[in-house]
Amino acid sequence: MIARTILSCLCGLISCSAWAEEITLAHAIDLAVEHAPAMRAAEAGRDLADQEAAIGESGLLPRVEASADYQLRRQKTHYDEPQTVFRPNLKYRESTVTLRAVQPLFDLERWAGYRQGMISAESGEMKLRMERQRVMLETAQAALDMLASYSAVQAATAREQAAEQLAVQSRATFEAGVSPVNERLDAESRRDLVRAERIQAENNYEQAREKLASLTGAMVDGVQLPVIAGELQLPQPATPDAWGEWAVSHALPARLSRLQWQSAEQENTKAWGSNLPKVEAYAQLQGNRATSGQLGGTRSRSDSLGVQVSMPVFSSGGGVATIRKGQKAVLQAEFSMQDDIRLARLSARQAFRAYVAALAELKAMRQAIITAREAAEAARMGREVGLRTVSEVLDADERRFTAEKDLAAAQAKLVFAELQLTASIGELDSRQLPVIYGKSPTLR
Repeated sequence: MIARTILSCLCGLISCSAWAEEITLAHAIDLAVEHAPAMRAAEAGRDLADQEAAIGESGLLPRVEASADYQLRRQKTHYDEPQTVFRPNLKYRESTVTLRAVQPLFDLERWAGYRQGMISAESGEMKLRMERQRVMLETAQAALDMLASYSAVQAATAREQAAEQLAVQSRATFEAGVSPVNERLDAESRRDLVRAERIQAENNYEQAREKLASLTGAMVDGVQLPVIAGELQLPQPATPDAWGEWAVSHALPARLSRLQWQSAEQENTKAWGSNLPKVEAYAQLQGNRATSGQLGGTRSRSDSLGVQVSMPVFSSGGGVATIRKGQKAVLQAEFSMQDDIRLARLSARQAFRAYVAALAELKAMRQAIITAREAAEAARMGREVGLRTVSEVLDADERRFTAEKDLAAAQAKLVFAELQLTASIGELDSRQLPVIYGKSPTLR
């Protein structure tokens, strides 16, 4: 009976002929991940961060600079004493070509830029994972809301049919003079109220269906809920403290916050490096040609190797302000990191307790639906022999259908609670979504 109830109230969505095509929860999430513009933006951000890493790395590698100069020169010279050897008026063309290779030897600013670029690339990947987890949770919530709302439609429709049947029977018995008028009016009023509830449930279902369609990019006819088989146990380890501490080091927001703090530290190092000496080795090749001169046209070539040192001496307070700015940025990032770690621990603990509560609720609803069905059958049999009133039968039916609806909602809540618990430790996008439940989530 329990298996039949679960199948008819929730997984009955699978066999319902009104839905032409159904997809699994994992497929719905895949569609949303492929469709979401936010995912494309996060991927572009990840690629952008990769280029920042490449830029930072290039600052430590040799660079080659080429320059060329061509000019038309006119030179007039006045001698204090008359000269016959040197010409006083020259007009000639001069061209210079220089090729220079430079290798940084000591440049703290460039080294910090390299480290900052690597951190930026890792942060871009982390942001992409966070966005994927967000889309997955949002889609799962929409799909499960759609399932729960459809179950509510089923329950409201069944209640309306039962109320309609009792209303017809009550009217017939009233007209025959067997039952009082209040029973007929009670049955009809209950029927009308349930009809209004069914209309509201249908509207909620259509709203949930539209939301899921906006996320997946296509109108979905149905989503199959993973089958909950067997007796589920508590998550392992079965303490919120263990999940909270695990989230401190593995939750994606906490990891991203640490990376942002490290990036702020490197920015501060760059500020210090901009005020320190920079040492570079260079090799230079230069060629010069002039069409005329005091001794006629000339050609020259020079090769040089050397080391050059540069250091800022005075910047009107800009260097000091840059260092202070970097220090304040590190302090700000550190406090933000501590807050994100606190929230990660809290989220994991709350997700653990939500899963435990959802598991307990599911077990309670499995038992409640058995007693609700038995009570409804007993009420109907009692009315047939004149021991129960129409109101008692309607109340028993309402409890039964409500229990069936709540059972479906409890199963959906358990599925989403596991997804939230997995997301709280940063592993939702790396673990396979469940198809058949047979064991509780564990830390790995």
